[in-house]
Amino acid sequence: MSEELDERRPIIYQSNPLVEGRQPFGAIEMRLFLLALQHVNPHVSKNDKFYDEAFKDLRLSPGQVKKVFGHGEYLNRLESICDGMAEKVVTLRDSDGGFTKYPIFGRIKYRPEDGLLIKFNEDMRPLILDILESGRGYTKLDAKQLFGLHSAYAVRLLELMLQYRGMMQNNIITRNIAIEDLRFLMNIEDGKYKHVGSFVQTVIETPINDINQSTEYNISYEKVRNGRKIIGFIFSLDCSEVTASQDVQRNIQLEMTPSKKERHGLSIKVVTQLTTLCGSNEEFEKRMEHALKLAEQRKPENLQGFLYNAIKENYRQQDLDTQAAIERELTAIKENNEWEQVAKKLFGGEVAIDESKEEIPFDKKNKIEAAIVKVICKELRDRKLSFTSRSRLEDHNMSVERFLELYA
Repeated sequence: MSEELDERRPIIYQSNPLVEGRQPFGAIEMRLFLLALQHVNPHVSKNDKFYDEAFKDLRLSPGQVKKVFGHGEYLNRLESICDGMAEKVVTLRDSDGGFTKYPIFGRIKYRPEDGLLIKFNEDMRPLILDILESGRGYTKLDAKQLFGLHSAYAVRLLELMLQYRGMMQNNIITRNIAIEDLRFLMNIEDGKYKHVGSFVQTVIETPINDINQSTEYNISYEKVRNGRKIIGFIFSLDCSEVTASQDVQRNIQLEMTPSKKERHGLSIKVVTQLTTLCGSNEEFEKRMEHALKLAEQRKPENLQGFLYNAIKENYRQQDLDTQAAIERELTAIKENNEWEQVAKKLFGGEVAIDESKEEIPFDKKNKIEAAIVKVICKELRDRKLSFTSRSRLEDHNMSVERFLELYA
């Protein structure tokens, strides 16, 4: 990837949600993605005087296209790869288990005399362009280091480690990643590299060798086990030998050094680290405000330790996610109550009950009876009750109302 680095900008920015998303790129596709990112001048700070207000076309000259795709039959490769890139989406996971998919590119155009034109899809704005407005922080990457790598896995691993730059201690960045999360982050399809040995060799060790040989970083890892099972990895990135450009060396600068009172006992060094982790001063201020409100309610003995953890772990977003989950649960309860009432009205007198006999509960430990309960519940939700389900209820001498009370 080394020859196509454009001199325009030595820095590449990605929002933190994009770094933590599933990026579906091979080596050449990743190369084009990084070139397109390098072309963007995003809004990341309130101090920014000049930034892009809209996505622009990235233009690769015919000569640059040949360098990216290779000489000879490069045109055949160009069209097939661009076909795939036009369909690429990045996947972001939601805290409730859902997901959002963003189409990455809005247009890819090639003309022999002009070269290749690439433009991001407008849906990618909060992830690439309007980073300050999105309020989720960003990761700052040295383009020179990324373009020296040879695989998409190596690029992704380095990005994930540098996302934690704000938590660096003694020039070492440490990050613990569960194996299932790493499969998602590295875009490993289900069923691929099922054997841990092949997964480690391809997704971890080969990329680590690439990073150690091709960049000024040095990365190592340890396996995390639960008994004999490998459940994750602890990665350590040594940045002590890095001589990055002046722009990359600068962390996010505080727009105005907070007074001692505004820091609430936190040192300037800690505030700077947390601001870097948050990705923007505005996001830091939001988390601090929320942390202070929580501290007022909980009255922790160690205020500074509480504030540090609340900002670092983003208690604000956690509370927002929890509130959203509660609201969804209340909505579900309301909808559940509604279908139960409808079922009672529709089928309340459909099942013949013998008052002289005892009710026989369904044995949910029995697989067959548990399946019967699920079938009856589904039918009632769908506003129907089959002859078989009605017969099952009569066998158990159980009315629809009573069934809903016990099993809905």
